[in-house]
Amino acid sequence: MENKQELLTLINNRIDKVCDLIKEQNADAMIIFNQANYRYLTNFTGEEAQLILTAQGDLILLSDSRFDSQIKAEAPGELTVVMKHDSDYNELTKALKKLDVKKVLVEGEFVSAIEFQKLQALNPNLNFEMSEELVERVRNVKDNLEIEALKKAIEISMESFKSILPMIKPGAKERDIAAKLDYLFKLNGGDGPDFDTIIASGVRSAWAHGVASDKKIAEGDMVVIDFGSFYHGYAADITRTVAVGKVDPELEKIYNIVHEAQRRGIEAAVSGNTGRDVDRAARDYITEQGYGKYFGHGIGHGIGLEIHELCQPALPFSKQKLENNMVHTVEPGIYLPTKGGVRIEDDILVHDDTPIILSNLPKDELLSL
Repeated sequence: MENKQELLTLINNRIDKVCDLIKEQNADAMIIFNQANYRYLTNFTGEEAQLILTAQGDLILLSDSRFDSQIKAEAPGELTVVMKHDSDYNELTKALKKLDVKKVLVEGEFVSAIEFQKLQALNPNLNFEMSEELVERVRNVKDNLEIEALKKAIEISMESFKSILPMIKPGAKERDIAAKLDYLFKLNGGDGPDFDTIIASGVRSAWAHGVASDKKIAEGDMVVIDFGSFYHGYAADITRTVAVGKVDPELEKIYNIVHEAQRRGIEAAVSGNTGRDVDRAARDYITEQGYGKYFGHGIGHGIGLEIHELCQPALPFSKQKLENNMVHTVEPGIYLPTKGGVRIEDDILVHDDTPIILSNLPKDELLSL
């Protein structure tokens, strides 16, 4: 973003919200290890850093000399930067001793039990407490900057997908198509794939996570393509299923069932509903059609700075009440082990009682190539 003042305003708003959560825990500060979380609060994109955020909003970023110039270029606003010359935990201890803190939260998902014990041993006068998904609670609801980045990631992903459709024909290797798609993400302005691209054809299309292999596509195959590019750190996640020539009639039947199930799931993705409501709307229809046992995974997850959000134990999509400006997937599927499978996935922006589909690739009819 060129407007640094606008970026700073958004970041300060994020910091204020996280500070409120720190205070709710009766804590004085929090140590943040998750790269997505410290990026969210500072705009610094480098790795191997730690961020201390006090309840008053003071930021201390621990990094090293490799990132000195990068931090100055990326991070707006007031930020104390500590260049590490010792172990992470010794440097954290030095930084904490300069602060008037007694109770410090630690991201429980990103430190091991041994590391937590080391922090305690080095700081016997401090009370450390594991926190769970604290920054993520704020990240769930996207601000305007994030929504624009997600829209651009989705646009890049869709344009790249359209370009590889001519490659999907008998004799083509799944791996070759995936490589071209990953290349196009960057060529079209993205940061590259946000997960291992899934291209699964024939019987492999029944593998929900059938990462592209050396298998050659054959006449009569269903092909599931699950793909997404990062853009400025934000992740798209889209799936389309296409046919190569004439496919088994049951595969065409389940395509239509999945399509209708997804329509019902998206219709339920309204503010105030939970992820479970979205899941039931889609799953109940698939079950009514006799294919319930062939839809084993969840209906969706959040997307943002990480490809999978709203899916951790503390913040599962199923129990999360949807709020305006949350962005999540709706991705029902049916997987027949001996024939193949179908999945259709789109990225949805929660907007009152009218869900907005951000990924608008055609899907109303099974595309036959």
